[in-house]
Amino acid sequence: MNKILIVDDSKTSRMFIKMCLEVAIPEIKAGTFYEAENGKEALALLNDNEAELVIMDLNMPLMDGSTLLRWMKDNDQLKNIPVIVITSTNNAAKRDELLQMGADHILSKPVSPAKLAPIVKAITQDTTDLDTYGA
Repeated sequence: MNKILIVDDSKTSRMFIKMCLEVAIPEIKAGTFYEAENGKEALALLNDNEAELVIMDLNMPLMDGSTLLRWMKDNDQLKNIPVIVITSTNNAAKRDELLQMGADHILSKPVSPAKLAPIVKAITQDTTDLDTYGA
């Protein structure tokens, strides 16, 4: 996993997600991190850079995570990029909707290295034994 896009309107949250990844998965430190404040910015970055994983917040201004996910999964060049959606929403119907739209995993806040690492490892190793709602 060399190129990761982190999308969140909070700079602090983006830095924290990056730190969680670096702490939990030491080999990721050599990778490239891209950051975007919203879905529109993320799409521009995705069009100009190759990403191997997108970690996005659900609630953002200008373009939220649901809309970004929809755009990505409707685009032939972006649809195969794994997506982890981070949310404080505890709505099972919304979680199901995001998974049906193509999200690879829904992660509930608060984020921690212990919660994020197994998800990233499972996605990058193409394993399906991770409980989608458990982390």
